[in-house]
Amino acid sequence: MNEKQVKKPGKVSLVLICLLLVAALIANVACYALRGTLDQYLGSKPELSEDLVTTGDALAMEIEEEGIVLLQNRENTLPLSKDVKQINVFGWSATQWINGGTGSGQCATFDTDFLAALKAYGIDFNEELIAMYQDFLGERPYASAGALNSWPDQLCRLYEPSVSDRSYYTETLLENAKNYSDTAIVVLGRFTGESNDCPTVQYKQTTKDGEIVADESRTYLDLSTEEEELLAYVGENYENVIVLVNSTNPLVLGAIETTEGVDAALVVGGTGEDAAAAIPEVLYGDVTPSGRLTDTYAYDFRTSPTFATIGLEGTGAYTNGEGLYPFDGTTNGNLGEANYQYQQVSYVDYLEGIYVGYKWYETADAEGYWAEISNDYGVGYDGVVQYPFGYGLSYTSFDWEIVDAASGELDKDGQVSVTVKVTNTGDAAGKDVVQLYYAAPYFQGGIEKSAKVLGDYAKTGLLQPGESEEVTLTLDVYDMASYDCYDANQNGFCGYELDAGDYTFYVSRNAHEAVDSFTCFASANIQYPTDPVTGAAVGNLFTGEDAVDGVALDASDEAEITWLSRADFAGTFTAQRSANRALSDKAIAWNLYSAEQADAWIDENDEPITTGAKNGLSVTDSDGSISELGLTLGRNYNDAQWDALLDQLTIDEMTDLVLHGYVHTAALSSIGKNQTSDLDGPTQVGSFSWNGLYGTGFPNPVTLAQTFNKDLAYQFGLVSGAEARQLGINGLYAPALNIHRTPFGARNYEYYSEDAFVSGTVATQTVKGALETGTFVYAKHLICDDADAYIFRDSIYTWMTEQTLREIYLAPFKMMIQKGGCTGIMSSYNRIGAVWAGGSTALLTNVLRDEWGFQGAVITDYSDHQQYMNGDQMLRAGGDLWMDGWLGNGTFQYETSSNSFQQALRQASKNIIYMTLNAEAVHADYAANGGDSRYITEKNESLNIWLTALVVIDVVVILIAGSYFVLRAKKLKRYQAQNQA
Repeated sequence: MNEKQVKKPGKVSLVLICLLLVAALIANVACYALRGTLDQYLGSKPELSEDLVTTGDALAMEIEEEGIVLLQNRENTLPLSKDVKQINVFGWSATQWINGGTGSGQCATFDTDFLAALKAYGIDFNEELIAMYQDFLGERPYASAGALNSWPDQLCRLYEPSVSDRSYYTETLLENAKNYSDTAIVVLGRFTGESNDCPTVQYKQTTKDGEIVADESRTYLDLSTEEEELLAYVGENYENVIVLVNSTNPLVLGAIETTEGVDAALVVGGTGEDAAAAIPEVLYGDVTPSGRLTDTYAYDFRTSPTFATIGLEGTGAYTNGEGLYPFDGTTNGNLGEANYQYQQVSYVDYLEGIYVGYKWYETADAEGYWAEISNDYGVGYDGVVQYPFGYGLSYTSFDWEIVDAASGELDKDGQVSVTVKVTNTGDAAGKDVVQLYYAAPYFQGGIEKSAKVLGDYAKTGLLQPGESEEVTLTLDVYDMASYDCYDANQNGFCGYELDAGDYTFYVSRNAHEAVDSFTCFASANIQYPTDPVTGAAVGNLFTGEDAVDGVALDASDEAEITWLSRADFAGTFTAQRSANRALSDKAIAWNLYSAEQADAWIDENDEPITTGAKNGLSVTDSDGSISELGLTLGRNYNDAQWDALLDQLTIDEMTDLVLHGYVHTAALSSIGKNQTSDLDGPTQVGSFSWNGLYGTGFPNPVTLAQTFNKDLAYQFGLVSGAEARQLGINGLYAPALNIHRTPFGARNYEYYSEDAFVSGTVATQTVKGALETGTFVYAKHLICDDADAYIFRDSIYTWMTEQTLREIYLAPFKMMIQKGGCTGIMSSYNRIGAVWAGGSTALLTNVLRDEWGFQGAVITDYSDHQQYMNGDQMLRAGGDLWMDGWLGNGTFQYETSSNSFQQALRQASKNIIYMTLNAEAVHADYAANGGDSRYITEKNESLNIWLTALVVIDVVVILIAGSYFVLRAKKLKRYQAQNQA
């Protein structure tokens, strides 16, 4: 070997070293780009404390116990005698118990189904019968893939053999079942989830490995012929027959009322991880049911005016949509098919206006709309509505007495309250719910108004027989104001107002059954030109020439739509959606955000911002904990020190923070801001993350709302927030408070109710609790993400009146912000009118911030298609965080050098920083004021996996490359030494 050979490395070795360096560079870029995802899925796995696990499990049980609704209890069949030790459980769904829906609001962990709950309670069930169902079909098809990877007609199928089919229900099996027990429980299950609205056609399989049969006469939410046959059979052959409704959505349940021998029925909802254990407690009387329905159960959902505009049949297709987004070759990734392309540009008209749920059924009854109805169920209203909103039975009875009630003239800035004495007059301990509804004066052709609106509710504590409790229900006079967007009462005012006249208040058991009433009056019209909380001017922002985004929300730029009106229900109710029409030129301009729209937003008078200043301010101390400055800024959005802090930020830092908001917010080294970790969900912390960071799997939010217990909602917020904090999670994509516009909504299971007040109340209490633990939330989805079928999922044009938007859909968000202190919001996939909700200036700036006074951050939903859910549009409209996805590949498409853009970037950064600091400040104050020690904890920091990965990769590369050259140098030195010798 000569010196030249030693000095010159071999070509193969040199190529390998070069490849190694290139690979290291790629790995570095990948680690940085995927930093949020790596931290989410590969981060360290802190565990919950034993005390918090126990607390969460107990709360989940309490929510299920109080959220179960007793629908029917003939001859006091329930509670069952403790002597009943064996039960026949009928229905295939019993073997595939539903713990919740699928998608981001799911409950990912599942330990206890109903059968396991019976066993744990000491009750045996007929295993021969269950084995037959399991042999018929061992597991629910498409359940493991989930709603985001299947079509509605795949996920939403019914599986039930006919009770008359002797290849399943053999004579021996049926005879053995009769001998086993005279008690039968029938389980009715319905399963759905994100991107799969319930079909209006019933798809079912009735034989093992048989074909899927479509019954076009029934919807997914109707009982099937097989289920009705099963109810008839058990009703005829068993002494005690109980129905359990294990469903994420309301069902049409007329058969349990008309079928002879069906004694009792309970809505148990999606029970979460373990809370199915509460069902036997209720069945056997250890717990008296006290839940109330948060939706109206009609005998036929076609009687609702929303039925005309749900699902594929109810969705319009623009006649000039081809070539427009998403009918431009855009693919839909939520169907379990590769490269499926959208086939239309879709729209939906909220033809029902404000008449959603009970507001429709009660108002139609008040107007005599049901007068001609006479059927097997009853006459008039009774033949239409089976269980009103707020309905629920008990094992005991309660008498009510109004102790004190408001009277006289309404005070514009005052309240209306009533105190009710509730006395348990039965034989069992139980809790009762008092509901307060109001009826505002309605004038023919005037402002649209519901005949009943829920104003407040209260739940008693556990009352022993003979025991009494007084509860007080209160509502602000302002909360009764209607929003008149068209000056329907012709007084020259558009905005929130109360007409003069009598206001009747009903102390009620449900929306239809009043126990007592009282009356107040307004001697003159009362107007609210400004918001009572913020003092900001309030007026039309989405109507006609006042539409801030340039396109009227009521679609008047493209069509004359007939909205349902109390002045003529018969003439304005429609069973069919509007005919397909052309999208207006104004709306086409907003189909996708453009450079022209971005440039038009620039204000030449905007001042330049200061960046990179060295002011020495930090929101954290040297140990990473929140500094006094951080707490001060978290308590006051308008503190004078904000400007000096924001001056320290660099453009690169702010850009990184705003562009990449998926499952985290970025660290800002210039001010000491830590990276945060943000995860789902409304039912379970970490539910949609698949990273092993799971909190308690609670019953679904509908069940929480059905408790009608405000304190339980607050406790849920505390426990969820504390679990998140212990798991190293700072923010939750929750709560979810969209309205159950129809019973068919895919995500109804993760929302609360058809009613805005219930939705807002539960969310308000949940947010309060979460913030007190130091966990911020992104309440979702702003706004009108009320349907989720595959054609609704992306960019549907959503049209309604501004009154409808404000009174039904925005109202719960406003309550949660102004009364709950919410600092995080998630926008939605759909358009509000013509403009993407996450890019609407009218919504995110004029309403949310200017009118309501929201202080905090707005994040987009997951940006499947970045050309539509556009980061530039988001920022300029008043949004803050772009959920650009797991790749972290979001970029601004248009100009970024103007003062206007950089001002917006700075403002968004402030909003995000404030959201994170505010939660810490609220937590510090909670601790200082003697909060519960279970919820006072330092945040567990998870390992910063992406940075760790970068360091490991770089160290390994340096060691390998360094070792290579060191070894070659040593080899050369030895050669030279040998030569000299």
